[in-house]
Amino acid sequence: MREPYIKDRPDLSQHQLVFDTIEYLNEYNKKDDPNSEIKLIPFIFSNPNALYYFNNKKAPSGEIMTLNYSKSVGVKELGLPDVIPDNYLDLFNDALQPFFDELDKNFTNGLIYLKRYDHHSTYSYLREVFLPKVLPSKKPQDYDVIISAIVAEELGIGDFRQFGFVPTVVEIYTFSDPNYNISWSTIDKGMQRLPNAFLPMIKKENINLKYNSEVYKLEKTDDDKIKVFWNNDGKSFSEIYDRIIVTVPLGVVCHWDLPLTLSYGKRRAIREMDYQLSEKIYLQFKSRFWEKPPSESGANPTTSDAGIVGGETWTDLPIRTIVYPSYYVNISAEKPGILLASYAWHSDALKFGQFSEEELFKLALKDLATIHGDIVYKEWVPGKENNKAKYWQHDKTVGGADYAYFGVGQTESLVGAMMRPEECIHWGGEHTDIHTGWIVGALNSAVRVVREILLDNLMSDKWFELKNTRLLKYWNGNIEVFEDR
Repeated sequence: MREPYIKDRPDLSQHQLVFDTIEYLNEYNKKDDPNSEIKLIPFIFSNPNALYYFNNKKAPSGEIMTLNYSKSVGVKELGLPDVIPDNYLDLFNDALQPFFDELDKNFTNGLIYLKRYDHHSTYSYLREVFLPKVLPSKKPQDYDVIISAIVAEELGIGDFRQFGFVPTVVEIYTFSDPNYNISWSTIDKGMQRLPNAFLPMIKKENINLKYNSEVYKLEKTDDDKIKVFWNNDGKSFSEIYDRIIVTVPLGVVCHWDLPLTLSYGKRRAIREMDYQLSEKIYLQFKSRFWEKPPSESGANPTTSDAGIVGGETWTDLPIRTIVYPSYYVNISAEKPGILLASYAWHSDALKFGQFSEEELFKLALKDLATIHGDIVYKEWVPGKENNKAKYWQHDKTVGGADYAYFGVGQTESLVGAMMRPEECIHWGGEHTDIHTGWIVGALNSAVRVVREILLDNLMSDKWFELKNTRLLKYWNGNIEVFEDR
């Protein structure tokens, strides 16, 4: 996981709450639990020496193209049809730029403006609104070819047609706001250190965590409380609470027995909200050959003959994205390393669902060898204990998908209903925030739920006291965007 920020502009950094939470936890744990400290290190998001391999095309020299090289040549050399203009990716950025400008002025107001286009998918906006305006001489079928080339490099195949235009704009704005330089950080020794850093506080407050417990029913009592039913180790349990907070993915919640008095809007949101599929395949290697120049390592020659430290290679091969780790900076490339050999979304991810974990390793190695050469077979460390494939559709704890990604019209019709508390049940999680799929979405929803509970209990003074703390200085739950829905 990586976190973006705009240096010296926390007011514009949509993920600032993540960094402020880390600062708060480090201060809290500094005295009694110094081993819980969260250390941030730079994450290298893009690298001009990472590779570009689409349409089975190499440079005329026979070398694998780098990303930097691919940007310097025309569509013919990239293996694309000549109906696609050379600046096709710039066209996509141009289509989104007016919305980025509005979001930069004021994110909440920009989001309200953007919601006017919630009836569009990204595909329909490009095909029906933008491309006919900037390329009026092209035929409608040409627009389809252009959009296909764009989506192959920007998101998962099928994303532009199924998912809404609004979440696409917000997602790409987070990654690449062209008005500012985006910097990236990650957590040293893994993102698990973030949730673990909450444990000292939980223990100190004597909060009872019930692990390995599967909720299956929420029931409203006669005195307007909520009875929660769960299974643990083959036994059933239940307990009554004044209020509960549900942050569980909706693919799990939809199988629960829920109070019959929940509104139609809430039930519709639980039933219909779209989620994104994804898969990751991690492979371990004896050395980090990718960090060496190919002329030294024996890998396939590239147009830069430079090693790759951090960044991502993009390809239309099934593995789709190779993510080079940022954790090994200043460590000899002769040492072992773990490579995220495949990261794919939506219909690209679906194509991996029928394979066993061992088969996925071999498939990833095959595509990796097409790009980097047979050195991948020589350096690979085999065995399930050394490699890992994660296919979220098979994970029952997340309900068959990775994270929420709103479909056409869902930002307008479902998000407000999903956020709204009903029957003493408050709803949180990344799927109840505009920043779906991100830690900040979960944190934003947590603050919103605390606000709901304090205001419902006539404790507005406590809410304003909390809101004015350093921790929440830059919090923006964008509540006014959805509160009337």
